[in-house]
Amino acid sequence: MAVAVPIPIVVTRPDGQAGGLIAELSARGFPVRHHPLIEIVPLADDEQAVASGLRQRILDIDHYTAVIAISMNAAAIGLDWLDRYWPQPPLGIHWCAVGPSTAEVLQREGFSVHSPVTTYDSEGLLELPVMQSDVIGGRKVLLWRGVGGREKLASELAARGAEVDYAELYERREIAWSAQQWAGTLAGEPVLLLSSNQALDIVEQQVPDLAQRVSAIMLPGERVAAAARSRGYREVLVAASARDEDMLACLQAWRAAQ
Repeated sequence: MAVAVPIPIVVTRPDGQAGGLIAELSARGFPVRHHPLIEIVPLADDEQAVASGLRQRILDIDHYTAVIAISMNAAAIGLDWLDRYWPQPPLGIHWCAVGPSTAEVLQREGFSVHSPVTTYDSEGLLELPVMQSDVIGGRKVLLWRGVGGREKLASELAARGAEVDYAELYERREIAWSAQQWAGTLAGEPVLLLSSNQALDIVEQQVPDLAQRVSAIMLPGERVAAAARSRGYREVLVAASARDEDMLACLQAWRAAQ
C-alpha cells in the first residue's frame, strides 16, 4: 500500500519572524519550508529622519490623540523610536493596532491597546469607538507604518476631521529568488502561507504560473482572500488573522478535511 506523502507548508515571513510558526508546524507533523519574500529594513535615525519629519513626529508624540500601528513591524520599530526619546511614554494617547498580532507587540510593553475584535484590517479599525469623529475630530492622529501602503485609513480619518501624520519607520525590500530556487520551494505542490495581497503579488511576479504549482494558498482575513479567489487557485484558505495560533488552526482544519 502506498503511503501518502504529507503536503509541504511554505512559510514566507521575513527572517526573524518565522521561527515560532515553523516550530509549531513541525511539532504538528507538517513538513515546513521557509522562503521569505521581503526584508524589513528599519529607517535610520539620521539626517534623512530629520528632513522627512520622522524624528520630530516621535519627539512630538504627546501632541497626538491616537497612535495607530499598522503592522507588527511598525509596532516593534515604533517602540524602539519611542524608547529612544521617551523614557516614560506620554499619557493620554489612544494606542491602536490593526490586528491582534500587532496589538500583542504593544501589550507586551504594558500599553493598553484598542484593536478590532473580528475584522483585522483598516475597515475593522475604523469601526472602533476611539476612531469616531467625536473622539478624533479636530485632533491629531499618527500612523506608524512602512514606507508606502494603503491610503484608505488616513483618508477616512481625515474625512472624520482628524489631522493625520505618518511616521514611516521601515522599508520593505523584495527578495529576488531564482527560478531554480522557486522550483525547490514549490516541489510537491505545497500550501503557501502569505501575510497579505502584497505578498501574493510578489510571488506571482516571480512565479507567473503559481496557481498551477501550489495545492492551496492561505491568507489572513476575508478581504485579502476574496481578492485572491479570482486568480485561479485550487483552494484559498482563510485564517482569522496572521497570528500563529490562527494560521495553525486553519491548517489543522484543512488537514482534517482532506
